[in-house]
Amino acid sequence: MEKKAIAIASRLDSERAIKLVKRIFEFLIKKGEVVYLETRIAPRILPHSAKDLIQMTSDNIKFLISTGGDGTLLRVANSLPQDDPPPIIGVNIRSLGFLDESNERTIFKDLNQILNGDYYIEKCSKITPYIVKNNSQEIKLNNALNEILIISSKSSKVLQISVKVNGVFLNRSYLDGLIISTSTGSTAYNLSAGGAIVSPTLEIMQLTPLNSFARSGLKPIVLPINSEVEVQLLRPRLNAKIVIDGQYTVKHIQPNTRIRIRKASSYTKFIRFTNKKVNYYRRLRKKIIGTLRVPLDDSPEE
Repeated sequence: MEKKAIAIASRLDSERAIKLVKRIFEFLIKKGEVVYLETRIAPRILPHSAKDLIQMTSDNIKFLISTGGDGTLLRVANSLPQDDPPPIIGVNIRSLGFLDESNERTIFKDLNQILNGDYYIEKCSKITPYIVKNNSQEIKLNNALNEILIISSKSSKVLQISVKVNGVFLNRSYLDGLIISTSTGSTAYNLSAGGAIVSPTLEIMQLTPLNSFARSGLKPIVLPINSEVEVQLLRPRLNAKIVIDGQYTVKHIQPNTRIRIRKASSYTKFIRFTNKKVNYYRRLRKKIIGTLRVPLDDSPEE
């Protein structure tokens, strides 16, 4: 049986990331591993080791190392086969990198730990948008790991939308846009827009409006992941666009179009270390929330 390989992907606009990829590649080769490089990065290191992301599955790839930040990781996750992708470990290069488990300082220690089998797999649910045609036929778009953004095509004009959940009318609102996020994406655009942080152990989708017009009524709401959300564009002569994970955009979505969002049939798998809950809240404190340093005996005046 052919030995499974380890794959490496990277951002191309960072010499720092590319230099680290070279070191990781050499490190793994010395360990006796078979290593593939993402097609676009291979010419910078070893062209004969190139392999397209779409060809990488858990059948032929042990795990994939994504070097860069959250943007790189999202691009990689969305470019891999959706049916049976290999697990990913993100390596952060001087960015926030909330989804990344490793960084420049720890990656070689972390790789030894993975090669020794000392890790666990975190499965993250995704969601899928569908554009509904007049004959009720659905056109499936790309899966989203973080979020689906439905936004006005004109920044100075607000959308009017109708929202249904599981076929039941919920609200009609004027707003700049609507974010439908997963628990993984709750710490991304959703958080900036006023949505809640949701533990990755909870399988949900969250609706978060962008700049709702006064008295429109739509507020952030958390729904079970198996819900179906339908958004209809109501305002005449105003198109919208759909942005998936900040990576893929569908423009010129016309008025009266219906957009349905459901749980995807596939998952993204991340390599994690230590206890799942401890590790998540540690990353949350370090990279998102922070800690206020005040004296412990700080008390109000009597």
